Amino acid sequence: MAAANKPDYPGRLLQATAIAKPFQESIEAEVRKRKEANLSVPKLVGILAKPNPPSIAYAEWTRKACTAVGINFEIWKTWDDADEASNVEQAADQEKSDSLQNFGLEADVEDLILAANRDESVDGVMIYYPIFGGRQDTYLQQIVDPRKDVEGLNFYYCWNLYHNVRWIKPSHLGNAPGTTSESELLNDPKVAEKGQAPEGYAKSILPCTPLAVVKALESVGVYDLKLPYGNRLYGKTVTVINRSEVVGRPLAALLANDGARVFSVDIDSIVEFDKRAEQGSPRNTGLAKSERVRKAHEENTKASLRSSHVVRASKHSDVESCVRESDVVVGGVPSASYKVPTSWIKEGAVCINFSSEKNFESDVRSRASAYLPIIGKITVAMLQRNLLRLVEYKGIAQGQK
Repeated sequence: MAAANKPDYPGRLLQATAIAKPFQESIEAEVRKRKEANLSVPKLVGILAKPNPPSIAYAEWTRKACTAVGINFEIWKTWDDADEASNVEQAADQEKSDSLQNFGLEADVEDLILAANRDESVDGVMIYYPIFGGRQDTYLQQIVDPRKDVEGLNFYYCWNLYHNVRWIKPSHLGNAPGTTSESELLNDPKVAEKGQAPEGYAKSILPCTPLAVVKALESVGVYDLKLPYGNRLYGKTVTVINRSEVVGRPLAALLANDGARVFSVDIDSIVEFDKRAEQGSPRNTGLAKSERVRKAHEENTKASLRSSHVVRASKHSDVESCVRESDVVVGGVPSASYKVPTSWIKEGAVCINFSSEKNFESDVRSRASAYLPIIGKITVAMLQRNLLRLVEYKGIAQGQK
Protein backbone atom coordinates (compact mmCIF):
# COMPACT_ATOMS: atom_id res chain seq x y z
CA MET A 1 0.00 0.00 0.00
CA ALA A 2 1.39 3.42 -0.97
CA ALA A 3 2.33 5.80 1.80
CA ALA A 4 -0.17 8.57 2.50
CA ASN A 5 2.23 11.26 1.36
CA LYS A 6 3.22 9.38 -1.81
CA PRO A 7 0.20 8.78 -4.07
CA ASP A 8 0.35 5.70 -6.28
CA TYR A 9 0.17 7.41 -9.67
CA PRO A 10 -0.45 5.20 -12.72
CA GLY A 11 2.25 6.85 -14.86
CA ARG A 12 5.74 5.35 -14.85
CA LEU A 13 8.60 7.22 -13.22
CA LEU A 14 11.45 6.77 -15.69
CA GLN A 15 15.05 6.45 -14.51
CA ALA A 16 17.89 7.97 -16.51
CA THR A 17 20.20 5.28 -15.09
CA ALA A 18 18.13 2.48 -16.63
CA ILE A 19 17.85 4.19 -20.02
CA ALA A 20 21.58 4.94 -20.12
CA LYS A 21 22.65 1.44 -19.01
CA PRO A 22 22.60 -0.37 -22.40
CA PHE A 23 24.56 2.48 -23.99
CA GLN A 24 27.10 2.40 -21.16
CA GLU A 25 27.48 -1.37 -21.50
CA SER A 26 28.00 -1.05 -25.25
CA ILE A 27 30.56 1.73 -24.75
CA GLU A 28 32.42 -0.28 -22.09
CA ALA A 29 32.50 -3.34 -24.38
CA GLU A 30 33.86 -1.27 -27.27
CA VAL A 31 36.61 0.24 -25.11
CA ARG A 32 37.50 -3.22 -23.80
CA LYS A 33 37.67 -4.56 -27.36
CA ARG A 34 40.07 -1.78 -28.30
CA LYS A 35 42.31 -2.62 -25.35
CA GLU A 36 42.34 -6.32 -26.28
CA ALA A 37 43.34 -5.36 -29.83
CA ASN A 38 46.16 -3.15 -28.48
CA LEU A 39 44.47 -0.05 -29.88
CA SER A 40 44.56 3.28 -28.09
CA VAL A 41 42.00 3.95 -25.37
CA PRO A 42 39.76 6.91 -26.33
CA LYS A 43 40.78 10.12 -24.59
CA LEU A 44 38.40 12.97 -23.79
CA VAL A 45 39.44 16.43 -22.56
CA GLY A 46 37.04 18.68 -20.68
CA ILE A 47 37.97 22.38 -20.64
CA LEU A 48 36.97 24.42 -17.60
CA ALA A 49 37.12 28.18 -18.18
CA LYS A 50 35.96 29.35 -14.76
CA PRO A 51 36.18 27.84 -11.27
CA ASN A 52 32.42 27.86 -10.84
CA PRO A 53 31.34 25.13 -8.39
CA PRO A 54 28.55 23.73 -10.65
CA SER A 55 30.94 23.42 -13.61
CA ILE A 56 33.61 21.82 -11.45
CA ALA A 57 31.07 19.35 -10.06
CA TYR A 58 29.84 18.45 -13.55
CA ALA A 59 33.41 17.94 -14.75
CA GLU A 60 34.13 15.58 -11.85
CA TRP A 61 30.90 13.71 -12.54
CA THR A 62 31.97 13.34 -16.19
CA ARG A 63 35.34 12.02 -15.01
CA LYS A 64 33.69 9.32 -12.87
CA ALA A 65 31.35 8.32 -15.70
CA CYS A 66 34.30 7.98 -18.11
CA THR A 67 36.36 6.01 -15.61
CA ALA A 68 33.44 3.61 -15.17
CA VAL A 69 33.51 2.63 -18.86
CA GLY A 70 37.29 2.78 -19.34
CA ILE A 71 37.59 6.10 -21.17
CA ASN A 72 40.55 8.33 -20.35
CA PHE A 73 39.34 11.75 -19.21
CA GLU A 74 41.39 14.84 -18.35
CA ILE A 75 40.20 18.20 -17.03
CA TRP A 76 42.12 21.18 -18.39
CA LYS A 77 41.66 24.38 -16.37
CA THR A 78 42.52 28.00 -17.05
CA TRP A 79 43.55 28.57 -13.43
CA ASP A 80 46.14 27.27 -10.99
CA ASP A 81 44.76 24.79 -8.45
CA ALA A 82 47.22 26.07 -5.85
CA ASP A 83 45.28 29.33 -5.66
CA GLU A 84 41.79 27.96 -6.37
CA ALA A 85 40.06 29.69 -3.44
CA SER A 86 41.21 33.09 -4.67
CA ASN A 87 40.25 32.21 -8.22
CA VAL A 88 36.73 31.18 -7.17
CA GLU A 89 36.29 34.55 -5.42
CA GLN A 90 37.57 36.45 -8.45
CA ALA A 91 35.27 34.48 -10.76
CA ALA A 92 32.27 35.38 -8.57
CA ASP A 93 33.25 39.06 -8.72
CA GLN A 94 33.57 38.82 -12.51
CA GLU A 95 30.06 37.35 -12.75
CA LYS A 96 28.66 40.30 -10.80
CA SER A 97 30.49 42.93 -12.82
CA ASP A 98 28.92 44.85 -15.67
CA SER A 99 31.60 43.69 -18.08
CA LEU A 100 30.21 41.33 -20.71
CA GLN A 101 33.64 40.41 -22.04
CA ASN A 102 36.87 39.11 -20.59
CA PHE A 103 39.29 39.02 -23.47
CA GLY A 104 42.10 37.54 -21.39
CA LEU A 105 39.95 34.58 -20.36
CA GLU A 106 38.72 34.11 -23.92
CA ALA A 107 42.33 33.93 -25.11
CA ASP A 108 43.17 31.37 -22.40
CA VAL A 109 40.25 29.13 -23.39
CA GLU A 110 41.21 29.50 -27.04
CA ASP A 111 44.78 28.45 -26.23
CA LEU A 112 43.52 25.28 -24.50
CA ILE A 113 41.17 24.43 -27.39
CA LEU A 114 43.93 24.87 -29.96
CA ALA A 115 46.31 22.78 -27.85
CA ALA A 116 43.73 19.98 -27.69
CA ASN A 117 43.15 20.25 -31.45
CA ARG A 118 46.88 19.73 -32.06
CA ASP A 119 47.36 16.95 -29.49
CA GLU A 120 47.22 13.65 -31.38
CA SER A 121 46.50 11.73 -28.16
CA VAL A 122 43.21 13.65 -27.68
CA ASP A 123 40.18 12.12 -29.41
CA GLY A 124 37.47 14.40 -28.08
CA VAL A 125 37.07 17.92 -26.66
CA MET A 126 34.24 19.39 -24.62
CA ILE A 127 33.91 22.83 -23.04
CA TYR A 128 31.80 23.62 -20.00
CA TYR A 129 29.42 26.33 -21.21
CA PRO A 130 28.15 28.93 -20.70
CA ILE A 131 31.34 30.95 -20.32
CA PHE A 132 30.40 34.36 -21.67
CA GLY A 133 27.20 33.64 -23.57
CA GLY A 134 26.38 35.02 -27.00
CA ARG A 135 28.92 35.44 -29.78
CA GLN A 136 32.00 34.74 -27.66
CA ASP A 137 30.77 31.24 -26.80
CA THR A 138 29.69 30.69 -30.42
CA TYR A 139 33.19 31.62 -31.56
CA LEU A 140 34.78 29.14 -29.15
CA GLN A 141 32.41 26.39 -30.34
CA GLN A 142 33.53 26.90 -33.92
CA ILE A 143 37.27 26.60 -33.30
CA VAL A 144 36.97 23.08 -31.86
CA ASP A 145 38.23 20.66 -34.51
CA PRO A 146 35.08 18.90 -35.86
CA ARG A 147 37.06 15.64 -35.76
CA LYS A 148 37.14 16.08 -31.95
CA ASP A 149 33.84 17.85 -31.30
CA VAL A 150 31.98 15.40 -29.03
CA GLU A 151 29.24 17.98 -28.33
CA GLY A 152 28.27 18.40 -31.99
CA LEU A 153 28.28 22.21 -31.72
CA ASN A 154 30.54 22.96 -34.67
CA PHE A 155 28.69 24.54 -37.57
CA TYR A 156 29.43 21.51 -39.75
CA TYR A 157 27.37 19.28 -37.45
CA CYS A 158 24.68 21.93 -36.93
CA TRP A 159 24.17 22.15 -40.68
CA ASN A 160 23.92 18.35 -40.90
CA LEU A 161 21.32 18.29 -38.14
CA TYR A 162 19.06 20.94 -39.65
CA HIS A 163 19.35 19.44 -43.13
CA ASN A 164 18.89 15.87 -41.92
CA VAL A 165 22.30 14.67 -43.06
CA ARG A 166 22.60 11.48 -41.02
CA TRP A 167 25.69 9.88 -42.56
CA ILE A 168 28.99 11.44 -43.50
CA LYS A 169 32.27 10.45 -45.04
CA PRO A 170 35.02 11.17 -42.48
CA SER A 171 37.12 12.67 -45.27
CA HIS A 172 34.38 15.30 -45.74
CA LEU A 173 34.54 16.55 -42.13
CA GLY A 174 34.42 20.34 -42.05
CA ASN A 175 33.56 20.81 -45.72
CA ALA A 176 31.42 23.79 -46.68
CA PRO A 177 27.64 23.20 -46.97
CA GLY A 178 26.52 22.03 -50.39
CA THR A 179 29.89 20.65 -51.48
CA THR A 180 29.00 17.02 -50.66
CA SER A 181 25.86 14.97 -51.28
CA GLU A 182 25.37 12.91 -48.11
CA SER A 183 21.79 14.22 -47.83
CA GLU A 184 20.80 12.00 -50.73
CA LEU A 185 21.61 8.85 -48.76
CA LEU A 186 18.38 9.13 -46.77
CA ASN A 187 16.49 8.58 -50.04
CA ASP A 188 18.33 5.32 -50.72
CA PRO A 189 15.74 2.54 -50.02
CA LYS A 190 18.35 0.19 -48.52
CA VAL A 191 19.62 2.86 -46.17
CA ALA A 192 16.13 4.06 -45.24
CA GLU A 193 14.97 0.52 -44.45
CA LYS A 194 17.79 -0.39 -42.05
CA GLY A 195 18.88 3.02 -40.83
CA GLN A 196 22.51 1.89 -41.07
CA ALA A 197 25.43 3.78 -42.53
CA PRO A 198 26.60 2.59 -45.97
CA GLU A 199 30.14 1.31 -46.44
CA GLY A 200 32.68 4.07 -45.91
CA TYR A 201 30.22 6.30 -44.05
CA ALA A 202 29.51 6.90 -40.36
CA LYS A 203 26.71 8.49 -38.36
CA SER A 204 26.99 12.27 -38.01
CA ILE A 205 27.54 13.72 -34.54
CA LEU A 206 24.47 15.14 -32.78
CA PRO A 207 24.35 17.43 -29.71
CA CYS A 208 24.25 15.31 -26.56
CA THR A 209 21.17 16.54 -24.68
CA PRO A 210 18.80 16.62 -27.68
CA LEU A 211 20.04 13.14 -28.59
CA ALA A 212 19.46 11.99 -24.99
CA VAL A 213 15.81 13.13 -25.25
CA VAL A 214 15.42 11.16 -28.49
CA LYS A 215 16.85 8.02 -26.86
CA ALA A 216 14.52 8.45 -23.88
CA LEU A 217 11.53 8.65 -26.24
CA GLU A 218 12.73 5.57 -28.10
CA SER A 219 13.03 3.67 -24.82
CA VAL A 220 9.35 4.19 -23.94
CA GLY A 221 8.05 3.32 -27.40
CA VAL A 222 7.13 6.79 -28.66
CA TYR A 223 9.04 6.00 -31.83
CA ASP A 224 7.03 3.55 -33.97
CA LEU A 225 9.50 0.95 -35.26
CA LYS A 226 6.94 -0.30 -37.78
CA LEU A 227 7.29 2.95 -39.70
CA PRO A 228 10.22 3.64 -42.08
CA TYR A 229 13.45 4.91 -40.59
CA GLY A 230 13.40 8.72 -40.54
CA ASN A 231 9.62 8.88 -40.17
CA ARG A 232 8.95 7.00 -36.94
CA LEU A 233 7.34 9.96 -35.15
CA TYR A 234 4.73 10.39 -37.86
CA GLY A 235 1.38 11.36 -36.30
CA LYS A 236 2.94 12.50 -33.02
CA THR A 237 2.66 16.04 -31.63
CA VAL A 238 5.38 17.35 -29.33
CA THR A 239 5.80 20.54 -27.30
CA VAL A 240 9.36 21.63 -26.45
CA ILE A 241 9.42 24.49 -23.93
CA ASN A 242 12.85 25.90 -24.72
CA ARG A 243 14.36 27.23 -27.95
CA SER A 244 17.99 27.64 -27.02
CA GLU A 245 20.54 27.08 -29.78
CA VAL A 246 22.23 24.34 -27.72
CA VAL A 247 19.18 22.20 -26.81
CA GLY A 248 15.67 23.45 -27.64
CA ARG A 249 16.00 24.40 -31.29
CA PRO A 250 18.09 21.37 -32.36
CA LEU A 251 15.74 19.08 -30.43
CA ALA A 252 12.71 20.49 -32.26
CA ALA A 253 14.51 19.94 -35.57
CA LEU A 254 15.49 16.36 -34.71
CA LEU A 255 11.92 15.45 -33.78
CA ALA A 256 10.48 17.14 -36.88
CA ASN A 257 13.03 15.35 -39.07
CA ASP A 258 11.61 12.09 -37.70
CA GLY A 259 8.07 13.07 -38.68
CA ALA A 260 6.65 14.82 -35.58
CA ARG A 261 4.73 18.06 -35.48
CA VAL A 262 6.63 20.16 -32.93
CA PHE A 263 5.51 23.25 -31.03
CA SER A 264 8.68 25.14 -30.10
CA VAL A 265 7.96 27.50 -27.19
CA ASP A 266 10.23 30.40 -26.31
CA ILE A 267 9.81 33.27 -23.89
CA ASP A 268 8.19 35.53 -26.51
CA SER A 269 6.89 33.28 -29.29
CA ILE A 270 5.60 29.88 -30.39
CA VAL A 271 6.61 28.37 -33.71
CA GLU A 272 5.95 25.01 -35.35
CA PHE A 273 8.49 22.63 -36.84
CA ASP A 274 7.10 20.16 -39.41
CA LYS A 275 8.78 17.73 -41.75
CA ARG A 276 8.91 19.08 -45.26
CA ALA A 277 6.43 17.11 -47.37
CA GLU A 278 7.89 18.38 -50.62
CA GLN A 279 10.54 20.83 -51.67
CA GLY A 280 8.03 23.29 -53.17
CA SER A 281 8.92 26.66 -54.63
CA PRO A 282 11.25 29.29 -53.14
CA ARG A 283 9.76 31.03 -50.10
CA ASN A 284 7.74 34.12 -50.96
CA THR A 285 9.42 37.20 -49.49
CA GLY A 286 7.24 39.66 -51.39
CA LEU A 287 9.97 40.23 -53.99
CA ALA A 288 10.10 38.89 -57.52
CA LYS A 289 12.67 36.07 -57.62
CA SER A 290 15.74 36.50 -59.76
CA GLU A 291 16.60 33.80 -62.26
CA ARG A 292 19.70 33.02 -60.19
CA VAL A 293 17.60 32.37 -57.06
CA ARG A 294 15.19 30.11 -58.97
CA LYS A 295 18.07 28.15 -60.47
CA ALA A 296 19.81 27.80 -57.09
CA HIS A 297 16.54 26.56 -55.58
CA GLU A 298 16.12 23.90 -58.27
CA GLU A 299 19.73 22.70 -58.00
CA ASN A 300 19.63 22.53 -54.20
CA THR A 301 16.31 20.67 -54.31
CA LYS A 302 17.71 18.04 -56.68
CA ALA A 303 20.75 17.58 -54.41
CA SER A 304 18.55 17.23 -51.27
CA LEU A 305 20.36 20.20 -49.75
CA ARG A 306 17.37 22.16 -48.49
CA SER A 307 16.29 21.93 -44.87
CA SER A 308 14.22 18.78 -44.30
CA HIS A 309 11.71 20.61 -42.12
CA VAL A 310 9.83 23.88 -42.27
CA VAL A 311 9.37 26.42 -39.47
CA ARG A 312 6.34 28.68 -39.31
CA ALA A 313 4.47 30.81 -36.79
CA SER A 314 2.08 28.67 -34.75
CA LYS A 315 -1.66 29.09 -34.82
CA HIS A 316 -1.46 28.84 -31.02
CA SER A 317 -0.58 31.92 -29.02
CA ASP A 318 -0.43 30.21 -25.60
CA VAL A 319 1.51 27.29 -24.16
CA GLU A 320 -1.59 25.62 -22.71
CA SER A 321 -3.12 25.01 -26.15
CA CYS A 322 0.12 23.41 -27.35
CA VAL A 323 0.49 21.15 -24.32
CA ARG A 324 -3.12 19.96 -24.45
CA GLU A 325 -2.58 18.69 -28.02
CA SER A 326 0.75 17.02 -27.36
CA ASP A 327 1.66 13.36 -27.06
CA VAL A 328 5.04 14.42 -25.66
CA VAL A 329 5.91 17.47 -23.53
CA VAL A 330 9.56 18.41 -22.97
CA GLY A 331 10.47 20.97 -20.31
CA GLY A 332 13.71 22.94 -20.42
CA VAL A 333 13.08 26.18 -18.52
CA PRO A 334 15.92 27.02 -16.07
CA SER A 335 13.59 28.43 -13.42
CA ALA A 336 12.36 26.82 -10.22
CA SER A 337 9.11 28.78 -10.41
CA TYR A 338 8.12 27.54 -13.88
CA LYS A 339 5.72 24.58 -13.79
CA VAL A 340 3.54 23.03 -16.49
CA PRO A 341 0.15 22.49 -14.82
CA THR A 342 -0.77 18.82 -14.68
CA SER A 343 -4.30 19.70 -15.78
CA TRP A 344 -2.87 20.72 -19.19
CA ILE A 345 -1.23 17.33 -19.81
CA LYS A 346 -2.97 15.11 -22.33
CA GLU A 347 -4.01 11.80 -20.78
CA GLY A 348 -1.27 9.26 -21.54
CA ALA A 349 1.33 11.77 -22.73
CA VAL A 350 5.06 11.31 -22.08
CA CYS A 351 6.79 14.11 -20.14
CA ILE A 352 10.54 14.71 -20.10
CA ASN A 353 12.45 17.33 -18.14
CA PHE A 354 15.98 18.33 -19.19
CA SER A 355 16.18 21.53 -17.14
CA SER A 356 18.17 21.63 -13.92
CA GLU A 357 14.84 22.65 -12.36
CA LYS A 358 11.67 20.56 -12.34
CA ASN A 359 9.28 22.03 -14.94
CA PHE A 360 6.38 19.72 -14.07
CA GLU A 361 4.14 19.58 -11.02
CA SER A 362 4.68 16.74 -8.56
CA ASP A 363 1.49 14.93 -9.61
CA VAL A 364 2.33 14.90 -13.34
CA ARG A 365 2.13 11.09 -13.41
CA SER A 366 -1.55 11.25 -12.53
CA ARG A 367 -2.07 12.08 -16.24
CA ALA A 368 1.23 11.31 -17.97
CA SER A 369 1.92 7.69 -18.91
CA ALA A 370 5.63 8.23 -18.22
CA TYR A 371 7.76 10.97 -16.70
CA LEU A 372 11.54 11.42 -16.81
CA PRO A 373 12.58 14.12 -14.30
CA ILE A 374 16.34 14.20 -15.01
CA ILE A 375 18.35 13.26 -18.07
CA GLY A 376 22.00 13.88 -17.13
CA LYS A 377 23.24 10.26 -17.19
CA ILE A 378 21.78 9.70 -20.66
CA THR A 379 23.43 12.92 -21.87
CA VAL A 380 26.85 11.75 -20.63
CA ALA A 381 26.32 8.37 -22.31
CA MET A 382 25.61 10.19 -25.59
CA LEU A 383 28.77 12.24 -25.08
CA GLN A 384 30.79 9.04 -24.71
CA ARG A 385 29.01 7.51 -27.70
CA ASN A 386 29.95 10.55 -29.78
CA LEU A 387 33.56 10.13 -28.66
CA LEU A 388 33.63 6.55 -29.94
CA ARG A 389 32.13 7.70 -33.22
CA LEU A 390 34.92 10.25 -33.62
CA VAL A 391 37.41 7.44 -33.01
CA GLU A 392 35.54 5.46 -35.68
CA TYR A 393 35.92 8.42 -38.07
CA LYS A 394 39.65 8.35 -37.55
CA GLY A 395 39.76 4.61 -38.27
CA ILE A 396 37.72 4.93 -41.48
CA ALA A 397 39.85 7.83 -42.64
CA GLN A 398 42.95 5.69 -42.12
CA GLY A 399 41.42 2.81 -44.07
CA GLN A 400 40.59 0.75 -40.96
CA LYS A 401 37.30 -0.88 -39.99
